[in-house]
Amino acid sequence: MKKAVYIFLTFILLVFAACQSVDHAEKPKNLIAEDKMIDVLTDLLKLDAAESFSSIEYEKREVSTKELIFKKYKIDSLQFVKSSEYYAEDFKTNERIYDSVRARLENEKNVLDSLVDQEREEEKAERAKKKEDKIKSLEVNKKRDSSSGRMLIKPQS
Repeated sequence: MKKAVYIFLTFILLVFAACQSVDHAEKPKNLIAEDKMIDVLTDLLKLDAAESFSSIEYEKREVSTKELIFKKYKIDSLQFVKSSEYYAEDFKTNERIYDSVRARLENEKNVLDSLVDQEREEEKAERAKKKEDKIKSLEVNKKRDSSSGRMLIKPQS
């Protein structure tokens, strides 16, 4: 009998615990638009990555990256926090925002990777041309020296 009462009280306690009220974030009066929020988050993530890559430089310069971003987009930290809370409650909207941020960052990475690859190819072509020019120069010097009876190869400096 005691066991049945204990189970019943536990059940009642669980029912009351499950019925607690959950506060939802109200839509802020100055809600940051989704497109602008994507821009802000993209820039914040890039600056955060740069800051963690070379934190000593940021500490030396005493740069507040968040403040720079907020100034760029003409928003304040409270507006950003309230907008973030509001969007976080709607899973689909929040997912759409962060998928857009990820897609934008991946696109920028691909553009930068292609520029790096292009630069490497140009450097490789330049080294090959220098090597080819040096070989031609050595061949010309070899012909010139062999016509005088000497077989000296003079490296071009």
